[in-house]
Amino acid sequence: MTSPIRLIAEREFRTYVATLSFWAALAVGPLAAGGGLFLEESLHRPTQLASVEVMSPDARTLKEAETALKEAALLDGRHLRFGQGGSRLTISAPRSDMIALDFAAGFPLSPLGRALVARSLERDAARDSTDGPALTAREVSRTEPSHRPGPAAAARFLMMAMLWLTLTGSLGMLLQTVVRERASRSLESLLAAASPWQIMAGKLLGVGGVSLLVLGAWIGSSVALAFFMPQTGVAPPILAELTRPVFLARAAVIYCLAYALYGSVTVALGGLARDSASAQNLARPMFILLMAAFFVALALAVNSVSAPPSWLLYLPAFTPFVLLIYPAGTLSLGAQVGSFALMATATFIMAWFAASQFALRENGAKFVSRLR
Repeated sequence: MTSPIRLIAEREFRTYVATLSFWAALAVGPLAAGGGLFLEESLHRPTQLASVEVMSPDARTLKEAETALKEAALLDGRHLRFGQGGSRLTISAPRSDMIALDFAAGFPLSPLGRALVARSLERDAARDSTDGPALTAREVSRTEPSHRPGPAAAARFLMMAMLWLTLTGSLGMLLQTVVRERASRSLESLLAAASPWQIMAGKLLGVGGVSLLVLGAWIGSSVALAFFMPQTGVAPPILAELTRPVFLARAAVIYCLAYALYGSVTVALGGLARDSASAQNLARPMFILLMAAFFVALALAVNSVSAPPSWLLYLPAFTPFVLLIYPAGTLSLGAQVGSFALMATATFIMAWFAASQFALRENGAKFVSRLR
């Protein structure tokens, strides 16, 4: 005999898979991934013409540096124009056997191209002089502050954003399915064939299957499109981090916990509502809390997460999003176990409350049937 949980889950899954909104959500991932990768490639595509200025006290070194810059720029796919007002390269000679290359910030040449310029100057110096010490050309090291997150941090934020979008969409579907059955009074008939816990579990599993299918399509399309893009820029290392099995497994566990917590809250709100309008009013604070959780995670992603974990880690409503932003290695085992325990406790309380709402309707239906 088929379990009521499976029957309810299959019904919810088939209902939403057959809707136009599901296919629209499924298409959002590939379109967004393709557009993002194309934009990333366009932003990191070398410019065709860049103006630079070379300064050196020695005229011969100046001429050799310009020639080396042209050769290196061609390998980078760039064309340089020499003149005043461009990005500056300052050449100095702190010792007789060494010259220093000081590239200004934003100089239109890759690190490999800069190294090639230094080697070219060394080659020219060795060719022009047969005696004396060998000349060494070195680039002046700069410690420019970088506000860009690394590939790992960007991958964590991207995963958090995808999970947040999937979660909010699935909660909306879950709320509508509960309210729809209550408004049509089909919930009482369902309670005659299944227990409150079975109904709640079936609905959570059915809508959760839809959300996992959408999320899988989004991640899969991002990885698939990456194979058709040039392996340059910032996208390849982010996608490599995003598809690590350990990273995906951890994100899947966190998402399941988040869906169980917020899904139980959604089912409880749907059980309290009389119609769709009242359900939306009751669910509005929950979605505001979800929006606040997203911006908290965004703030943690922008700032350094190497500091001690935020106290928001221990608030069940914020726990999954904070966990996704923090690397697993920066959180102690006690902090992770404690946050999971608090989240599991909150989930059980909300699931019990949601099931109790169905139980009240079940008792009310039995009372009405006795009066008849």
